[in-house]
Amino acid sequence: MFRLAVDIGGTFTDAVLFDEEGRQTVRLSKVPSTPHDYAEGVLSSILRLANSMAEIESFIHGTTVGTNAIIQGAFKDAALLTTRGFRDILEIGRGNRVNMYDPFYRMPEPLIPRNRRVEVAGRISSRGLETEKLDFDEVKKKLRTLAESGVRAIAVCLINSYANSAHEEKIRSLVKELYPSLLVCISTEITKEYNEYERTSTVVLNSLLLHIMNRYLGVLEEKVVSLGFPGRLMLIQSNGGLMTASLARKIPVHTINSGLVGGILAVRTLGSILGVENLIGADMGGTSFDVELVIGGKYETTPMMRIQTPKSGPDGYPLLISAVDIHAIGTGGGSIAWIDPTGALHVGPMSASASPGPAAYGKGGSEPTVTDANLVLGRLEANNFLGGEMKVYPELSKAALKKISDRYSMDLLEAAEGILKIAVPNMASAIRTMTIERGIDPRDFVMVSFGGAGPLHANLIARELQIKRVLVSTMPGNFSAWGMLTADFRRDYVQTFIANLKKLDLIELEERFLKMESEARKTMSEEGISEGNVILLRELDVRYVGQGHALTLPLSDAMIRDGNYKSNIEKRFDDLHLGRYMHNAPKQPKEIVALRLASIGQMKKAMLAPIKSGSVDPPPDSMNPSRDVYMDGSFRKCKIYDRTRLLANNRISGPAVIEERVSTTLLLDGYSAEVDRYGHLVISGEQ
Repeated sequence: MFRLAVDIGGTFTDAVLFDEEGRQTVRLSKVPSTPHDYAEGVLSSILRLANSMAEIESFIHGTTVGTNAIIQGAFKDAALLTTRGFRDILEIGRGNRVNMYDPFYRMPEPLIPRNRRVEVAGRISSRGLETEKLDFDEVKKKLRTLAESGVRAIAVCLINSYANSAHEEKIRSLVKELYPSLLVCISTEITKEYNEYERTSTVVLNSLLLHIMNRYLGVLEEKVVSLGFPGRLMLIQSNGGLMTASLARKIPVHTINSGLVGGILAVRTLGSILGVENLIGADMGGTSFDVELVIGGKYETTPMMRIQTPKSGPDGYPLLISAVDIHAIGTGGGSIAWIDPTGALHVGPMSASASPGPAAYGKGGSEPTVTDANLVLGRLEANNFLGGEMKVYPELSKAALKKISDRYSMDLLEAAEGILKIAVPNMASAIRTMTIERGIDPRDFVMVSFGGAGPLHANLIARELQIKRVLVSTMPGNFSAWGMLTADFRRDYVQTFIANLKKLDLIELEERFLKMESEARKTMSEEGISEGNVILLRELDVRYVGQGHALTLPLSDAMIRDGNYKSNIEKRFDDLHLGRYMHNAPKQPKEIVALRLASIGQMKKAMLAPIKSGSVDPPPDSMNPSRDVYMDGSFRKCKIYDRTRLLANNRISGPAVIEERVSTTLLLDGYSAEVDRYGHLVISGEQ
């Protein structure tokens, strides 16, 4: 039997077919993404690998459909039903802001207009007690008004429902009973956490995605079934775990950044295979450059993420969901170079995407992009783009770049390299944001480069940051899709629980966790995960009394086993606070604000197979005719290698270009690349 993973990117859709018995990847495919109908690109990528899906046991999917819908504002009508007095919470938001000294600051625009936000009577206290009964007649009246207005989905978020969800559940039942065609979601389906604005924002975004993801997943499931697929479609969540398509239809907000998460899973797994614990994932695709960290063999998740759109401003829209910590910037192969009114040159965040794509694609794009610059500089081979399957037009790239060169009265080659001299520092800055700004030295990490455009710029970024070692994946263009094959089932649970640490009742704490664990085990059983493959991880959100934000710390058995659980938790929190913020206050009282539980259902993992070994010198058949490549202000005669013919232990000295079907690696003068036992390129050199 086989396992299949497909990852939709902004420019290309990647697929990996994995042999369950042989424990190795057997086929890869990469096709242009199809924004008009993403399912079309997914099916095209699958058909490159197999004519039938009858032997495919599981299909894992990473998708940007939800993320793109939010960014583009391509929503269907939705409404918000909330407690009386909270109609304007989306506009009020928070008093704090990201750029507090920005004179052009604007607050995020509400995702649902005021005329589709309605209030109902009924109240639950913060202790979970009903202080005012729900007015069913009023609820029915408001629902009828919304249904008649043409909304397709309803988000329900009531004050203090995190403490008692009874009112929300009753409203959901009414909607399903009276208007079965309406899609409905309640806030406690997603999170049972306080912070009213963030919880409302989360359920609203979920409601806006309901119609889009239901339609997309419905079409996709229908098409794969027609190809004979006998198993279940599973999606990658923002937290790095798997969820079934049926669950994704109910809470699609968990698929935000789904397409990016496969990369960090692959980096973590690769580090485990190679015995390397500290890695920087540097993923450069056609649209963005994404940075992730693996520290001590683990990646970090955050209890809340923000997603930025043209309507959100710099603050972004908050989502109370567990998400892998990823920093993304708009610098990819398709990023457009443009000149602002002051005459300054910029690269990104605007992208030519899959359609029309860079000027070189010949699909109507006329703006210069990073890909066009690399083609003009000779770093990409026009006759070997996507293994020769995709025709590109260097003359169109030159015509696009002429806009830049004419504006600055410079040579075309200088203009092309100038674009990269902006793009590369931008990417290096993104890595600094995830490392140096957090007190982490990137020189102590191995940088893993992937994404179709990643290896072409990896050596340049490493030189900028003085990173000593760069590892180019054996399948850079499909690395994220491969990473999805290493994912486990995962559900995250959170429950608000306010307790002063000095007065903490261990029995009550245990009862709360046991209740959450019971729900988690039931869900895993329903997903077909056996009890022996389930891991439950407890966590606490702790803060100093008076603080507005908490830190999440693991709660191990060892912390409570010796009876000194209060002092153990205090010390662990003080140490964590010191490591994160470089200061702490051990004498300051502390309080728990939430309990968290990660429920992980372990799955079989994709592995890597060793390649054939050779000597230090690459075999003669791996060398292609040399060519001139423009770098660092002049043309250099570069040796060109076919990566598919390289053997373990081969060593290549720069300047050189190493080509493969879906990617190209540029090796600078003073650097060398050694092929390891699995086929990775390990780049090192002068600092």
